[in-house]
Amino acid sequence: MARLLVTGASGLLGSNLVLQAREEHEVVAASYRGRVRLTGVTAHTADLTDPEAARRLVETAAPDWIVHCAAATDLDACQGHPEWAFRVNRDAAGHLALAAAGAAFVYISTDCVFDGASGGYREEAETAPISVYGDSKLAGERAVLHAQPRALIIRTNIYGWNAQPKQSLAEWFLTRTEAGLRSPGWSDVSSTPILVNDLGEIVLSLLVAGKTGIYHVGGRTCLTKLEFGRRLVATFGLDPLQIESSHLDDAGLAAPRGRNLCLDGARIERELGIQLPGVTQGLVRFRRLREDGWVDKLHEMVAEGDPRPAATKEARTR
Repeated sequence: MARLLVTGASGLLGSNLVLQAREEHEVVAASYRGRVRLTGVTAHTADLTDPEAARRLVETAAPDWIVHCAAATDLDACQGHPEWAFRVNRDAAGHLALAAAGAAFVYISTDCVFDGASGGYREEAETAPISVYGDSKLAGERAVLHAQPRALIIRTNIYGWNAQPKQSLAEWFLTRTEAGLRSPGWSDVSSTPILVNDLGEIVLSLLVAGKTGIYHVGGRTCLTKLEFGRRLVATFGLDPLQIESSHLDDAGLAAPRGRNLCLDGARIERELGIQLPGVTQGLVRFRRLREDGWVDKLHEMVAEGDPRPAATKEARTR
């Protein structure tokens, strides 16, 4: 059993990881505003953009492992508030990594560090972000590696069930379709999405194995947002044609998006001896999580809180 500090514990990945990891590890959950309330889990609130707050958190938690999930992830909010984006995605990550001392450190990054011109990105591929969000996350990678050269950097693209009352793209597709509404799905934007629960298990496996460096951890299937939306709603027995073909340029979004951000996960598969989950496997698990009461547990464990600028809190899709 390791002592695990999870930051961003009220967010999409963080909340699911806390709920998963508490069965086998001693978990400390840190968040900016939404405090975690879960039996057996120690909860803290901290503003990690303050280096002293980051130092106090690590000193109090005394973790063996740190998984830094806290981030500004709304692409359009980051585009409109670049100073905030870099403060959260770069500076906070650097402060925490510097304070981490002997703890193993994981920084959750993104496929948006690439420009999306080609897809099939391996870990050694040249980074070329085209948005403030991508720039700030790449700067976060560099800040972490400067402070902790043996850190783990995980580039990914996630979906799953949220603990807070906001929606991932998967939830947005599903709730609209269940309400009888049609939704646009981009036919010209591709990625390799992975369910947060699958990602959490892989991150813990990397920590157990003592791995360091950069890993691409997405799903095994490269597909468009349109294909993802249709396969998702079909998994729930709904009409896939409720997800209508659309194009990125028609969306009127502030931040540019890469067209093909699919990641090559060969390294993680080879080094851990696993096969990354395909889209069908992930979506079936996504459905079963709701049926098994996982979503209710998430909602019960997190008090509402949102660190984004007030004008940016409406739901957006990547």
